[in-house]
Amino acid sequence: MKKILSLLLIAAMGISFVGCNGKGDAAGSGSKVDSLTSEFGNFLGNMIKYQSKADSNFNQKDFLKGFKEVMKGDTSSYYLQGMGMAMQVMNQVSSLRQEGVDIDANKVLKFFEKALVSKDSVSDMQLQTMMGNFQRLAQEAVSEAKEKSPEAIKNKKAGKEYQDKMAKQPGYKKTASGLVYKVITEGKGENFTDQDVVMVKYVGKHIDGSEFDSSKGEAVPFPLTQVVPGFAEMLKLMKPGGKVEAIVPGELAYGVNGNQGIGPNETLIFEMEAVGKKEGNKPAQGPKAIPVPAK
Repeated sequence: MKKILSLLLIAAMGISFVGCNGKGDAAGSGSKVDSLTSEFGNFLGNMIKYQSKADSNFNQKDFLKGFKEVMKGDTSSYYLQGMGMAMQVMNQVSSLRQEGVDIDANKVLKFFEKALVSKDSVSDMQLQTMMGNFQRLAQEAVSEAKEKSPEAIKNKKAGKEYQDKMAKQPGYKKTASGLVYKVITEGKGENFTDQDVVMVKYVGKHIDGSEFDSSKGEAVPFPLTQVVPGFAEMLKLMKPGGKVEAIVPGELAYGVNGNQGIGPNETLIFEMEAVGKKEGNKPAQGPKAIPVPAK
């Protein structure tokens, strides 16, 4: 249905053209207005019918009901603004519901109306605080809903079992955060710090052994403040020239959100070689899977 908006815009441009053609009898001629009216309505109806063929969920009855609400109602600018804002709010409500958050639109309306008609004044700072609270609560609610999803629960259980099994294997260590690793080659020199950009060769795998990403044998620069927590923690335990295998729990990787083929709460395996520090300016971005701002 995205094409509908662009076609409606084209139609609106056509109306503007007719209204600005410089002919004084355009609006006053009954036959021309009648023709314009019938053609416009006929075009719009057929356009929606044509476009809706590609949308199996399109509800013609609901669409027509909403269309009539605006066309037959009080078409003052404020009325239309209210309709437009309500549509945006319902899109937000729908998005939250798709993420598993059971938000009640009627309760939103209740609090909206109460705030709108209240005589209490509100400052810019208060509005910013309210917006921040909403964004924080929305993010928390979505994360909580994802945490309870069957896939997230399954991945967390499987990851924990794998971490525990590997932590008992010879040569493996486990940190307080839950990171499990094995040193393959000890490096030399000083450990890396948060201030460093480290050149790393790596292979990323799922716990079933399948590969999801790699540097393809090339050393890639990683600012330690711009990678997932488990990857950064591992690098800070390493020195130039060191090689390790790291098992990163989901909460130290991409959490309940996952990332590009990585499921929610998924435990990841990284084969890592820290070649050394990168001198000069920090890169803006690294490989697709690893670099995200650490929480």
